[in-house]
Amino acid sequence: MLFVAGYGPILGRAEAVGCMTHMRSLHTSLSTYVQDKGMWPQEPEDTASNKAINEDWWLNELAPYGATPDVWLCPTIKRLSGNSKDPELPRINYLPGSFDELPSSPYKYSTQPWLLEIAGMHGHGPNVCFPDGSIRAMDELLKK
Repeated sequence: MLFVAGYGPILGRAEAVGCMTHMRSLHTSLSTYVQDKGMWPQEPEDTASNKAINEDWWLNELAPYGATPDVWLCPTIKRLSGNSKDPELPRINYLPGSFDELPSSPYKYSTQPWLLEIAGMHGHGPNVCFPDGSIRAMDELLKK
C-alpha cells in the first residue's frame, strides 16, 4: 500500500479531498438556491419522518442548482458500500442544516453548519461545512 507522510494511504487522502469537494459543490448549490429563492430550502414537514422521502426532496430541490446525486455521496462511504443500490443505504451522505425562511438566517451565525457528513470516514470525525464554504473536521472543532 502506498502512503503519504502524515496522511496514511493515498486512496484515503484522495477520497477525503473528494468528500470536501462534494461538500463545496453542495455549498455552492445551496448558496445559489438562497440567492435565487431568497431563503434556505424549506423542507416540508411530512418529509422528516421518512428517510426516503427526505432524501428525494433534497435531491430534487437542489438538482436545478447543480447538485447531482453523486455529489451527495462521500467517496469513501460509496466505496465501502460497494456502490450498492440497496434502498436501506443513505442516498445523501451530507445532512443540510435547518434554517427558517428569513433571507439572512443561513448567514446569521458563522459557526452554524450548513452541511454535516453522516459519518467520520476520514479519520478526524465528520466533516462540517460552514456558511463561508469552509470545511473542518469535527475533531478539530471540538479541540477548541
